[in-house]
Amino acid sequence: MADRDDRTPDDDGEARRSSDRDAFDAIVERLDLDLPFPLGVAQPAEPEPEPEPVELDDQPDPVDEQFYRHVRPGPARPLHRGRATAWAGLVGSPLLLVLATVGGSWLSRPVLLGAALTFVASAIYLIAQLPEHGPGQQDWPDDGAAL
Repeated sequence: MADRDDRTPDDDGEARRSSDRDAFDAIVERLDLDLPFPLGVAQPAEPEPEPEPVELDDQPDPVDEQFYRHVRPGPARPLHRGRATAWAGLVGSPLLLVLATVGGSWLSRPVLLGAALTFVASAIYLIAQLPEHGPGQQDWPDDGAAL
């Protein structure tokens, strides 16, 4: 017990590191690593022969045409005043900034802030106005590209 009190913390750490190294060395000595290494470079495989060219004709096959179905577009949604104003804000705000920059005109901060807020509000309004496709629709799981 007296030996333990006489040791410094560094002696304990050194003894622990030494025993860890010895344990690691013993593990490594017991490993049987019989890994075969290739002696030479692998020979490349023979290149596959090129397939014969196929002649293409300009006429479509009549069989392919039977699967085409012409779908008429639905009626266009009327553009009411709210959506027209939102589109004007969405396109007009960046256009105002571009024209002012090209023209060399400096816009005040309130005008810049107003243009940015108009753009964001217009985008939110247009997204909120998109038609919803739910279980009540005939083609519900596939709403596709609804314009």
